[in-house]
Amino acid sequence: MAEFITTNQAAKKLCVSVETIYNMLRDGRLGGRYSKGAGKTKGSWLVSVESVELFKKHTTIKSIYQLKEESIQGTLF
Repeated sequence: MAEFITTNQAAKKLCVSVETIYNMLRDGRLGGRYSKGAGKTKGSWLVSVESVELFKKHTTIKSIYQLKEESIQGTLF
């Protein structure tokens, strides 16, 4: 059976914000499951541990500063 962790735990493992985890779940970069809340209460996301491990293994997260530095190094002027 698949193991799941909270969005806060996934954010700590990937060193990103919780909002980034929500975006990654919505667009399919991470696997998870959404549980609807009862009545007017909001639901909650649970993140698949396997998808977090695969994401860490196959993805490099770079800050905008790292990307700018790489683009400057590749130009002559």
